[in-house]
Amino acid sequence: MAHSPFHLEGRVAVVTGGAKNIGRSIALALARDARAIPVILYGSDTDAASKMVAELEELGISGGAYQVDIKDVAAVREVIVQVERDFGRIDILVNNAAVRPSQKISEITLEDWDAVIATNLRAPFFLSQAVLPGMVKRGWGRIINIGGLDAYWGKPRRAHNVSAKLGLAGLSRAMANEVARFGVTVNVVVPGTTDTYRHSPEWYPEIDRFYEERKQRIPMGRLGRAEEVSQACLFLASEQASYTTGQELFVSGGAFPMVRQPADEYPADEF
Repeated sequence: MAHSPFHLEGRVAVVTGGAKNIGRSIALALARDARAIPVILYGSDTDAASKMVAELEELGISGGAYQVDIKDVAAVREVIVQVERDFGRIDILVNNAAVRPSQKISEITLEDWDAVIATNLRAPFFLSQAVLPGMVKRGWGRIINIGGLDAYWGKPRRAHNVSAKLGLAGLSRAMANEVARFGVTVNVVVPGTTDTYRHSPEWYPEIDRFYEERKQRIPMGRLGRAEEVSQACLFLASEQASYTTGQELFVSGGAFPMVRQPADEYPADEF
């Protein structure tokens, strides 16, 4: 294998939600293109996690997969301790796992709110808190948080997710300032509309129409690919980004953060 500018051989990278979609692409890119050792955290899809570990083995990488409910702070702390025992260290953390239910403001219950905040904001904080002591001690570390373009638009029916994702951006800036002097960087990658469900029509019965409508709002005229998001993460994890911290990198085909959603996306009489 030719030397990669993103060479990370021997670095251990924890990727939450790493069994499927963007998380899977990130873990594979870290292994294939940088020779890092991905360790994926997943919630329930054991089959997908097993397939992911098998793919890593085919690449000659002995990664790992750990099942954990990232809403459970105690379980999060325990799994990080276990990964450090099994792999000796954690150099890179990619907080990718998230939920994004669609609910009108009037429908969001306390339980709904807490579940989204716990997954999309609280878990990244406590995972970061758990890995930072080792990174600081070694004088090197990368934390990459996956944001969401809808948060910057203030997307309707996603008040809980918008709040969590913008909170994640603020958390990233605060952490970046606090740990920069220790050789640890903290950044956010913000994907635009990414084609991750093309082969899962049950997720959205009218997915093709949805994607076609979205394309009209993207200057590049197409959806993003998971591989394009993973390459941005690869850059931020590498030595090439050693002087980059506290930033939000938009991988969105030119769809800028403050471009507002069209008002007619939702019926005016619905609340």
